[in-house]
Amino acid sequence: MILTQRNVLGGPERDLAAAIVLRRALQAECAAVEVPGLDELDVMLALGGSITPSAGQAGVRNVRFSRSRRRITATVTVPAAELDAASPEIDALLPYLAELAATVASRCVPAEPDAVREALAGAFERAVGAARAA
Repeated sequence: MILTQRNVLGGPERDLAAAIVLRRALQAECAAVEVPGLDELDVMLALGGSITPSAGQAGVRNVRFSRSRRRITATVTVPAAELDAASPEIDALLPYLAELAATVASRCVPAEPDAVREALAGAFERAVGAARAA
């Protein structure tokens, strides 16, 4: 599966380099994941900051599944308060990436989503671990 990630940083305190490292790790981990009916996962990662805190908007939003294009687009919003409280900051993304895995699995394989959810969640966890180590 191909993963495309765009980033929206809510303030200057967010590290663009860390988001790019995460994108590369996610792309590498997702390349080996097979999801029935899905070729591309397009994610906008919105990280809250001092300018746009994203409070009250947390979670996976704006999910669109195109069966004909075999593509899902989604926005993952993480509030500034959660990013500031996590150490390292990237760990705050894990619950939201797990939510994304569950959402993708339920849209693509509604009859038996568990295996797909576990494969995606595992890939996301490994990618966050690789990004944390970088």
